[in-house]
Amino acid sequence: MLVEAISLPTLERARQHLTECYLCEHRCGVNRANGEQGPCKAGVTANVFRHRVECGEESELIPSHLFYLSGCDLRCKFCIAEENAFNPRLGTELTANFFREALDWGRTRHAINVQWVGGEPTIHLPAILNVMAAVDELPSIVWKSDFYGTPESLDLLTGVVDIYVADFKFGNNDCAERLASVPRYVEVITRNLLHASMQADLIVRHLLLPGHFDCCFRPIIDWMARRLPLAKFSLRDGYRPRWLATRDSELSRSLTAAEIGRAERLARDAGINLIH
Repeated sequence: MLVEAISLPTLERARQHLTECYLCEHRCGVNRANGEQGPCKAGVTANVFRHRVECGEESELIPSHLFYLSGCDLRCKFCIAEENAFNPRLGTELTANFFREALDWGRTRHAINVQWVGGEPTIHLPAILNVMAAVDELPSIVWKSDFYGTPESLDLLTGVVDIYVADFKFGNNDCAERLASVPRYVEVITRNLLHASMQADLIVRHLLLPGHFDCCFRPIIDWMARRLPLAKFSLRDGYRPRWLATRDSELSRSLTAAEIGRAERLARDAGINLIH
């Protein structure tokens, strides 16, 4: 993708969120440039706590150069990044020079794309767009997100992102409130999935959680079959109890083979586009 896709008006619209932030559906409106903090606690700069080339993604994405940004708008009890996901001050500042050098390193390891992950990249959209605009030519851009952003943030990515990888974590609002501390989850995520499906290629990813088959997984499959039957759906069965999940009666164990098999059968029977 050529850098010209990131226009000056896009960069300016992104910067406006630093003085009145509506990048995620918390819609806090804080002035980050003056040091105010919303639920994600992000400021003006973004930090990368890890970047590396990985081959554990969906087959069409690998090898992928993942940039992990610290800070998140969700508070998932089972987050595998643990404290790195929630403290936006951790890591190395994302600058144009840092990004150029990292891109060169990734190319030597045959990465076919750049994947922005977190934490949550959406809360750092102004910084991400700035560094990408400073590079003469970019590889394919993958946006791996919890998808709790706003339509305004998705619009900033029009023509910039080649592939969205969207987490569809919960099938109801109660589980989202209890496990991730966010309201109106289902309404927000489904709205954004439909929006993104008209912008770029879309992979919807779900991490299967123990004890959440009927309350979360089944409603997600039902919605996908009705509204996005052709979208690629990636069922992730590698859940391990991490972070605060070890204290949760349902989430403190790993998945069983029977649970994984049952989920795969339901997805296939629903006729959705299951990928690996």
